Amino acid sequence: MIENASEELKHIESLLPQTDFEIYLSHNKKDGLEIAARYLPDLILFFFSDGQTDIELLKTICGDDTTSHLPLIVISNESSFEQQRAVMELGAEDYLPLFTLGKSLLSSVKKRFEKLVNMKTRLNKELDTFDEFTSRSRNDDHILVKIGTKLKLVKFTEMVCVIAMKEYSKIITKDNCKIIVRKSLRNWTKILPKNLFLRIHRATIINLDCIDKIVRTNERTYTVHLKYIEETFDFSHRYANIMRHTFPT
Repeated sequence: MIENASEELKHIESLLPQTDFEIYLSHNKKDGLEIAARYLPDLILFFFSDGQTDIELLKTICGDDTTSHLPLIVISNESSFEQQRAVMELGAEDYLPLFTLGKSLLSSVKKRFEKLVNMKTRLNKELDTFDEFTSRSRNDDHILVKIGTKLKLVKFTEMVCVIAMKEYSKIITKDNCKIIVRKSLRNWTKILPKNLFLRIHRATIINLDCIDKIVRTNERTYTVHLKYIEETFDFSHRYANIMRHTFPT
């Protein structure tokens, strides 16, 4: 579901049985668009709430080769014929005013899934493989995390540092968003690009592009100051040796 945080989401989510559907709420519409393009959900629910801005977002969804084939249902807190015609002409398969959801949402979603299943069955008869349609994009430049019940796509280039918290870790991003994920630093070292990230301590990994300055604390170690955040980090003795080879002085 592509949407910013709103009270209506709880109502919308409650109308779709959790036993029948896996429902994911995006952190915001920007994240929702990128997640949809990369992970190709079976259906997109788009909550229309911001006039021309949302029209442009719908143009992106319906006009992009990656997402244009995805079933799209637009939910609106208005009941406007002009708005309905605008989103339907862009390519939405259904338009549901908020006050009709109790009667219409579940039925509309089921119809879209039935249509998708029928289309897949027909294509499977015509093609030797269906891999291209169902494939997921590679995730070698980002991580997908849950914040509460919502999904957020975090690009590696937007991460300032990763800090260990036992079996968890804390990501700090350039916009000072702090996200706790269940992932050890050892696992982070396997997926983060080595040309962009450097482990400086058993508990800290930093983004090299985010280094503001490095101060020599003594003959054996250093303190690094990062852009975007006030917190500083010390190199451990072990990783200071790596530091000296990476940034010879």
